Amino acid sequence: MKRFRRVIFRLLIVALLLVAAALFATGWWGSGRLISPQRRALQDYHREILARPAEFGLRVEPFTTADQTPCLLVTGVKKPGKAEKGRLVRDELQRRGVALPPWGAQLGTIVMFYGHSGRKEDHLPICERFCAAGFRCLLIDIPGQGDHPGTIGTFGLSESELAGQALAEAATKFRFTATPACLFGVSQGGAIALQAAAREPAKWAGVASVATFASLDRPVRRAAESILPKRFHFCCTPVALSVSCVTRMRAGYWPADVKPVEAAAKLHLPVMIAHGDRDRYIGIEQAKEIFAAVPDRRKQFRVVKGADHKQVLATGSHALYADLCQFFLRSLEPAPMAFERTE
Repeated sequence: MKRFRRVIFRLLIVALLLVAAALFATGWWGSGRLISPQRRALQDYHREILARPAEFGLRVEPFTTADQTPCLLVTGVKKPGKAEKGRLVRDELQRRGVALPPWGAQLGTIVMFYGHSGRKEDHLPICERFCAAGFRCLLIDIPGQGDHPGTIGTFGLSESELAGQALAEAATKFRFTATPACLFGVSQGGAIALQAAAREPAKWAGVASVATFASLDRPVRRAAESILPKRFHFCCTPVALSVSCVTRMRAGYWPADVKPVEAAAKLHLPVMIAHGDRDRYIGIEQAKEIFAAVPDRRKQFRVVKGADHKQVLATGSHALYADLCQFFLRSLEPAPMAFERTE
């Protein structure tokens, strides 16, 4: 009997060790995808715009900051080529009665951050719209992604400093005034933008965030649910905990430390929050939490009907881009007028 108990005990120990090893391996893999996703190469549409920027109404000037952060300064040109996206957004804004500056004008700067596993060139088509509306755009690669030499991303805990630093260096290098300036980000980039605005609120005239999470631990849990079959969803909590623990070990922070909703609570400036109502990865309730946390009355909530997480900008299309441009233009206005909430 004692021998039988010893065998059972040893089997239990072996089983627990195997479970622990499996959880650690899952945590290592998941944390790696989180903090240092596979880097994307330049896409064909990136190369097309970079090869003929004037045809898209743009001038693109690459530079690297003192801390080796790769950036692109994108400005509009006075005599654009076909510039279809820019012309569409200008037509829509003029239809709404918005007064627009001439092509090539630079009323201010929009510092832009992309989503997880992206790169700065992903935002070149968005720059076509923003530049057509009268802004210059500053695109920044973040650690662990794009061409940045850094290997670990922190979802804004450290990247939020890059916005002000890169803007200051770009203003000096290209001889423009750093103010007024706004922030824009999608998903992970939106989290960075909100935290950057909270870090140095006096620097920014407004911030727009699209499809952003309220707290990073929630999409970590959602990722576990999306990977595991439903019958194994009881494993989601230990899997998410493993990813969080290994992230803490490798990168020095817990996913729960990244809380854009807390940054939003510090924002006394114009804020626009946009989110798709069919986003299953980051539910729209998280966007509503962020919006509710913003204390300033100059805030706007934009529901993108029918949009999931990855297609929110494409689904919103010309109307959403016009809303964003109009928001940034209004953010430059000195009068502290409250924005209307739209859904």
